[in-house]
Amino acid sequence: MFNAAQLEKACRMLEAMERPLQLRLNPGIDPTDKFSRALCRVVEQLLRAGADKLTMVELAPEDLLPEERPHLDVENVRYRAVPFGPELEPFLELLVALSGAERPGPPDPIAPATLQVMMAPTCPNCPRVVAACGRVAAAHPQIQLEVVDVQYFADLAGAVKSVPTVIVDSTRSLVGNLSERDLLDVLSERTSGDYVQKTLASMIETARFGDAVSLLVSPPGQVALATLVASSTMPERVGLMLATEEALEANDRCLDGAVPHLLPLLGAPDANLRGDVADLLGKIGSPVARTGLEGLESDPNPDVREIAADALEMLRKPS
Repeated sequence: MFNAAQLEKACRMLEAMERPLQLRLNPGIDPTDKFSRALCRVVEQLLRAGADKLTMVELAPEDLLPEERPHLDVENVRYRAVPFGPELEPFLELLVALSGAERPGPPDPIAPATLQVMMAPTCPNCPRVVAACGRVAAAHPQIQLEVVDVQYFADLAGAVKSVPTVIVDSTRSLVGNLSERDLLDVLSERTSGDYVQKTLASMIETARFGDAVSLLVSPPGQVALATLVASSTMPERVGLMLATEEALEANDRCLDGAVPHLLPLLGAPDANLRGDVADLLGKIGSPVARTGLEGLESDPNPDVREIAADALEMLRKPS
């Protein structure tokens, strides 16, 4: 699979490895699988190029689980992609970086995390983002990195439609050409007060409404919902409404905790915002919203008055 130039590059780059690494290959249960065969061929040529720098362990057929998909593991990195073509150099850089990663030093300020990179072999920006994630994972072994080829693993991509996309801790989506510094900044700010809000906004931006549900039903997520509704544009607000509707379909009382945070928005200067919040409060259905909605019955905007009247009819009776 490697041409002469690629093999020469692999040999040259892997000479810089500081210690041997073990590649752990899971070929999957289907020996005719196109992805699996390509991955196995690349691993064979990497072993050839790496000489004594690389070894491989391949799971035996009897050890493979039916639900497992083909992948390649090395240290704290899992590849569900074939490191070939434009993706070859980032993978070689990763191997070199991982081989020199065991150095004593001060405590790492970055808390454990997972990074999932959604990429495609035809994407011009993906190799740079994969390389940046690889450098982060190599420098911080408590970070688990997974590289996913969305063209082959479409089910793992879910609602993600744009590549490259990096998903942090299975929640926050980062779209576009990210640098190592960008990734480290996000990993460092996970304890900041507005991180949940940024995470929810990223889910809405990438149409991951199903993923947003689990965040929306948490107390921090309900505070973030009100904050985002107040600051969102109309298209963003539409996405928020779709996510809340999906949450309410699963549990019609799951957003009751958001009501106290939404009620102050009924006094917003923007009539569109007042109407959207009234509509959302009606869908949530908590009787706690009654007094606030009744206050809109005399709103100067006739559309807001109509929405408030409809919302009042949707409220549950006090329990």
